Amino acid sequence: MRFIVNPIAGHGRAKKNWEKAEPFVAGLGEYSVRFTERPLHGEELARQAVADGCDRVVVFGGDGTINEVGNGLVGTKTAMAIIPTGSANDFVRTFPIPLDIEKAILLAYEGRRVRIDAGLAEGGGVRRHFFNMVGAGFDAEIAGRVNDLGPLLKVVGGTLPTIICLIMTLFTYRYPTVTLKIDGESQVVPNLVLSGVGICRFLGGGMMLLPEAIPDDGLFDIMWAHDISRLGILGIVGKTYKGAHVGHPRIHFTRGKKVEVSSSLPLLWHMDGEVGGRLPMSFTLIPKALDLMLP
Repeated sequence: MRFIVNPIAGHGRAKKNWEKAEPFVAGLGEYSVRFTERPLHGEELARQAVADGCDRVVVFGGDGTINEVGNGLVGTKTAMAIIPTGSANDFVRTFPIPLDIEKAILLAYEGRRVRIDAGLAEGGGVRRHFFNMVGAGFDAEIAGRVNDLGPLLKVVGGTLPTIICLIMTLFTYRYPTVTLKIDGESQVVPNLVLSGVGICRFLGGGMMLLPEAIPDDGLFDIMWAHDISRLGILGIVGKTYKGAHVGHPRIHFTRGKKVEVSSSLPLLWHMDGEVGGRLPMSFTLIPKALDLMLP
């Protein structure tokens, strides 16, 4: 069993939780632990775990660490288990993964393997897998602000950083015209507000943007919202925390296996909670790409 700990995840909570949990882990049998030291180091450590013959890798961290480790495990037979200790923990909200540290550790040892889908993001010099959601528009601009103000805002964790940056973005967001090409069929979306292409359901500290997403159905869930006033955006975002935005006349949902996105304005896109760059991009569904330990 290989543990990968991001010591700065959750403003240091991952490291503190690991220090508290290590005696419990030691009582369960043989294990080893590695600590991330720099961006993308989690991917390197995961690849090394595969090369070392580890059957499972246990992540102590948040969505960013999960993304890194997942990129090192995708396409292998080494399973990932998660101890949710990040700031937002959006990926695990889709699954019955316990927030209690000891229960989550036991799940890593005793759970069942479920093979879930992944996405592949390509464009602008980027080629990376994602496991939760990508998006472009208002939500990505918020993510950009959260990242820019990271140490100041992430210290509080949860949804508050997103809410603060949402209010700031309301005054600066420029509505672009976006072209979506879904499984070869194109459509022009004027005045895009936000969008999501995902395997799982949540982003932004609990916004259930894709409430019907199923992580192993071989399809992306896709949504986009357009032509909504700045004041209306606040109402829509509030509804997403309960999935109550479904049915709004200017919010659309579909499913597909490949999505290509371009924009009339420079537009940020995000991946698993981190800003990925600017459009255009393409996103391709990779079915049954990663083993995840679940109850």
